[in-house]
Amino acid sequence: MGGGFRGGGSFSGAWNPIFVPPLPAVLLSLPYDVAAPAPAVGREECFWTGATGARVAGSGKKLLHFVVMASGEPDDPMVREAQGADARLTSEGRERCRQLQQLTDSLRPDLFVISPLTRSAQTALLSFGPQMKATGAHIIALEEVRETVNHPCDARRNCTELVAEFPTIDFSGCAEQDPVWPNYERRFIGSSADPFQPRESADVIALAARARRALGWLAARPEKEVVIVSHRDFLWNTINVGQPDGKFPDKAPVYDFGDDDVRRWMCSAFADCEVRSVIADFDPPPKPGVGGGRIAPTGGFGI
Repeated sequence: MGGGFRGGGSFSGAWNPIFVPPLPAVLLSLPYDVAAPAPAVGREECFWTGATGARVAGSGKKLLHFVVMASGEPDDPMVREAQGADARLTSEGRERCRQLQQLTDSLRPDLFVISPLTRSAQTALLSFGPQMKATGAHIIALEEVRETVNHPCDARRNCTELVAEFPTIDFSGCAEQDPVWPNYERRFIGSSADPFQPRESADVIALAARARRALGWLAARPEKEVVIVSHRDFLWNTINVGQPDGKFPDKAPVYDFGDDDVRRWMCSAFADCEVRSVIADFDPPPKPGVGGGRIAPTGGFGI
């Protein structure tokens, strides 16, 4: 385990709203010979930006590919509410996955970490199926990287159903029943005249806590190159928390960035089926106010 995560205890894999390891922010940067890309602002095509050809060496460093799952729900909240639990990808989302597979065909990661929601599992298998077959990499569903729980489509099915549909994915670290949705159902449903009031998205402390637990778990893994298939709202909220021009700047950050350009890029809005690749340094732990990355002042890798 990286030195930045000492004292965190063991990770059970089950969502725990109380236990929060005392983790520092994780330093993220691009390798100094790779340019910081311009942020992807549209939703019309897939993107892969950042350290697209990087390799990592040294204790505590990992190459992380953050993947935003494909479109699984319409923008209209009333339609989202009517979809029911654990929504599936739309036909447009499945097409985006096929595009992403071609774009990232050269990737050979050691590990895939995915949200246990159905649309995330579909995104991972449709977008990276050949890469998974080529490497035999383990595919693990991790409760901590699932979407913010705001609508019934963000609740998940029981693990028995998920394992039956996705037998190549390891759900052994997830509880049989959804441990996250009932907590927010009790807290928010019926508590407001507005049935679409943000639920977990408004609870930045809880989101940051489970993001830190995910990073602590990841730091303990031996793999050096990891694909993380998660969701737009979860990634945006946890990346932005504690950032000077982001959401809740007075809170403790989950991530520290080695360069302002990298920070602005990572804190920008995500597109559907977008991949952002960065170097994460888990050991030694970053010190507040100390930058660790350098970037070249040239163009980006938007495709």
